[in-house]
Amino acid sequence: MLYDRYSRLLARSLNYDKAKKINEVNRKIFECHNAKIMVAQPVDVSIAHLGTNINSEWPDYAPTINADETFMVFTTRRPEENLNNRLAQDNEYYEEIFYTKKVDGEWIQARNLSGPLNNSYHNASINLSPDGKEMLLYHDSNGGDILISYLQPNGTWTDPKGILEINTEYIENSATITADGKNLFFTSNRSGGYGGTDIYVSTKDAKGRWGTPRNLGRNINTEMDEDGVYVSASGKHLYFSSNGHAGMGDMDIYRSVFNPEKDQWEKPINMGYPINSVENDIYIVLTRDEDFAYISSVRPEGIGEQDIYKIDIRNWKEPVYTQPDFADAVLALEDQVPLFGNRPVTETKTETNPEPTEKIVTPASVDLTVYVAQGDTKQPLSNVQVKLTSVGTDLNLAATKPGTYFTNVKNKTTGVERYKLLVSSTEHIPYSSTYLFGPGMSTALTDTIYLDKIAVNYRRTLNVYFGHDSDVPKSFEDILYLEQIMKTSASIKVEISGHTDNIGSHAYNVGLSQRRAQAVKKHLVNAGIEEGRITVVGYGPDKPIADNKTRANRQLNRRTEFTIIEK
Repeated sequence: MLYDRYSRLLARSLNYDKAKKINEVNRKIFECHNAKIMVAQPVDVSIAHLGTNINSEWPDYAPTINADETFMVFTTRRPEENLNNRLAQDNEYYEEIFYTKKVDGEWIQARNLSGPLNNSYHNASINLSPDGKEMLLYHDSNGGDILISYLQPNGTWTDPKGILEINTEYIENSATITADGKNLFFTSNRSGGYGGTDIYVSTKDAKGRWGTPRNLGRNINTEMDEDGVYVSASGKHLYFSSNGHAGMGDMDIYRSVFNPEKDQWEKPINMGYPINSVENDIYIVLTRDEDFAYISSVRPEGIGEQDIYKIDIRNWKEPVYTQPDFADAVLALEDQVPLFGNRPVTETKTETNPEPTEKIVTPASVDLTVYVAQGDTKQPLSNVQVKLTSVGTDLNLAATKPGTYFTNVKNKTTGVERYKLLVSSTEHIPYSSTYLFGPGMSTALTDTIYLDKIAVNYRRTLNVYFGHDSDVPKSFEDILYLEQIMKTSASIKVEISGHTDNIGSHAYNVGLSQRRAQAVKKHLVNAGIEEGRITVVGYGPDKPIADNKTRANRQLNRRTEFTIIEK
């Protein structure tokens, strides 16, 4: 109810930054509906907190085990045994890699994995090979890279080395290796993906080198983030977390089955409640037989933010919901996202002995009308390009009268399909949003779009996220938006400005903000924007928009902005 109310307030706002949040709020409403369905039909598992031998009052996450479940490493931010007694920039202790062994069926007290894997900076474990002799790690260097270390006969680990064939200037942040050592699955936000971080696979050649990575495709990847990838010891199942597939909230854990006949991974299945919750559920690993799993999660029984849990999944079965398709089930609810319009009223007849009927589902057909007006005067705009796109669809809406544009959208399948609306006009800031059309929804939708004029000193925050101490973007949607503005209005010049909070030295923060702003410029130049049209400046902590007394306010201050400085 609160999300619905907030969405309506945003829809009435003429502020672009607020209006852009509508999609985010709609997603939250969507997740609330999902959660109702999933909680009502839980999967048969049992979940156990691993106790104080492993968990602490500080964040403990990213567990990884060998296939025999006798050795575990994980990442923690506790001060005890931490090689760095200083606080990191987010006011928490630096990440350290800890380990534990199973003795007489119980995990013993976890200790710091001393040696070359931990130093005085952030150290994060990603995954162990099934035999426990290869460890994958993550370092923030080069924008975020995956490293590998090998267990030596004397029980120590080798110095971590970067995997050159898969690391790029973009972020690579989770990985897993098949039991035969031939395939490496990893996540990256490199260009050419579907959005956010996607899952890729690389195959080792006869000379032991990793081949060109291949994106796993739209079945697996979405326009948002896929992370925490893990392949089973059998190589038949791929587990990962995502906030782009239909879930309960934040990241949910999914399972995909490999289809050898099609040589592809099938559509992933949400592993259901209570494995997933409304919090962040990520970093799942499994025993060799896939009877037990380990995850990190935020749950009421936890003792300190993220904790590590063990799940008995021997009785787990693929969730079966009352509707044929999970996404359709959510979208068909009466309490729909306002974006979809009002659901048609239908009569329900009760029969004493009803005959079984087959539900016939036809692809959605929606009459879409978009009204486009000037942001300040509210007068209709002519000479506007209104385009609707999806995979295999590229529709230009036709003008029916000044400021009014129309098309009929026919889904290609009986499921829910995602469309992107692009609205642009000369001398105006372009606009984009997303629609979902599917069965049980309104057959007509009218939307109103206000376009602001391009003006000198127009300023807006770019929703661009960077890893800790990294100057490589983790998200590109708003950079692509700025690219569209500069290509639509080829005469404008912009200033890209980077900003930080006040944690750390002033000189370091100024340099970091400069590098982050430069990273945005680099993307624009690579996309064909003339370098002379872009000015870069790093203000560090000198231009805060909130005080730095709370974590939330410091987050607001860590931002990247663009300002139009010349038309």
